[in-house]
Amino acid sequence: MTTATIITEAQIFEWTEQLCEALAENYKRFHYRAMTQDPTFADSAYGKKQIKEMDEGTAKLMKFRIQPGKKYLKIIQQEFDTYNDRNEWRDGSVHAFIDKQTGEIYKPAGWRAPAKHVRYDLRDQKSRDFVLNPDNCTWAGGWLYMR
Repeated sequence: MTTATIITEAQIFEWTEQLCEALAENYKRFHYRAMTQDPTFADSAYGKKQIKEMDEGTAKLMKFRIQPGKKYLKIIQQEFDTYNDRNEWRDGSVHAFIDKQTGEIYKPAGWRAPAKHVRYDLRDQKSRDFVLNPDNCTWAGGWLYMR
């Protein structure tokens, strides 16, 4: 006899939070490599400041937030805006949509709606393990393209 596991909206939201953390970690690794391996940055005052802030955990790097909607959880990329001394987090673009009921992940078609085809499913353990690994889910969204 098999028992079906019931997945709740709260569990899907928790996995979505973990995905946001994995995306931010992926960006942090990308940015750190860029600052340390490119001599243009590594030897500059900007690069040294960025490396120091990343090492100290004070760098204001790209982050991702969740905006709940009627049907989907929208993952939005945010950047820290220092233009004209604003010093605030500003929404950039939609990174992904996640169905609140099913945990299915979609690439965005635009700001308001997902593309048609499911890319990953958080209910599936193998798919979830892949998605929540910062080495697989890239901040730039390449992992959401169909293969």
